[in-house]
Parts: sequence; structure tokens; C-alpha cells
Amino acid sequence: MTRVKDSYKTDKGGAWVAFCTCDYCGYPNIAMADESALATYRVTIGTVSANWFVDANGEDSEKLIHWLPEEPLGREFKDVPQHISDAASEAYACFSIRSYRAAILMARSVLEACAKDKGVTKGNLASKIDALADDGVISPQIQAEAHEIRYLGNDMAHGDFVEPVGMDDADDVLGFLATFLDYVYQMPAAIRRRQEARKQRGANPNA
Repeated sequence: MTRVKDSYKTDKGGAWVAFCTCDYCGYPNIAMADESALATYRVTIGTVSANWFVDANGEDSEKLIHWLPEEPLGREFKDVPQHISDAASEAYACFSIRSYRAAILMARSVLEACAKDKGVTKGNLASKIDALADDGVISPQIQAEAHEIRYLGNDMAHGDFVEPVGMDDADDVLGFLATFLDYVYQMPAAIRRRQEARKQRGANPNA
């Protein structure tokens, strides 16, 4: 983000505001930060200055800066069937707006869709994950990660909302999901491309 106008302090709440444009797409965005948070991280010597955005826009920016608008940000999964990729991206979009329960529930649903895509349609999700492992579709490590998604996702699916769900919980689940999709779809696709490239080089003696 590039700041395009001078920062200013709002009258209410002690928040600092900076108008910015995205260096990638050019769309406008607003950066906001609480004065007490800025002071805590000591982005300037002494009091917070109007240059806070430049000072804060470093490695701690995610702790200091709140961006508007809060557009959900998904994630692209190449070589994954479109309907599964879209659902996985939606899980990440939920995470980006701090809808952690929804992110976890979507991750669990993606596992169900993957099992069906691989021909495993009978039984509950636990048995489907084990069947994928038995069929060699996933490794024991990926099997364990998939079950972790299932454990927490079951609480969301069954309406057990008593225990709090935080960012770390959802982040772990989405990390496991990304590993699962990489192992099942993306790594095999990458290997196939490398094999095809190797064959093409072999067919061309001058390559």
C-alpha cells in the first residue's frame, strides 16, 4: 500500500487514519490504527506522529493496522477441481474476516468433497479419511492432519459453540487443509508436468 494523503487523527476514539492505494490493483483503501496500540509498539520516539503509517507499515503492521474495506481474501488452488478449489478459497475468505468457525466448517466440508472426488462415498468422514489412507491417496501424516480438521469441524457442524475458537485454531486447520490439497492434487499434477517435460527433452536430441 502507498499512502496518498496526509494521515490525521480522528476526533473520536483516538484513531489514526491514512488514505492509501493498493500498489497491485490501484484501488483505494483506508488504514486505521489505535493510538494506544501505536504507542505500545513505539513506532516513533515519544508521541505518535502523523508519520505513523510509514513507521508502522513494517513487520508488525498486521498487529497495528486495521484495513477498510474488509474484503474477504481467498486463496487460489491450482490443479484442484474447481468446485473444491472454490470451497477451499471460501474457507480462507472466512478466515480473512475473522469468521473462524465458518472457516473451520468449510475446511471440513472440503475434506468431504475430496473424498467423494476420489470415489470414497460411504460412511462418515472419519471412515472416509481412513479409506483414503488405505487406498494410498494420502499418507499417514496427511491422514492425521485430516482428522484434526474433522475433530474441530465436527464441533462446528454439530452446533457445539460453547468452547471458544480463535485465530490459531483456524490457522492450524487451514494449514492442514492446504497440505491435504497439495498432497492429493497439486503435487501429483506437478510431478506429471515434470515427467512430460522430461519426455519432451528426451524426444528432442537438441534440447
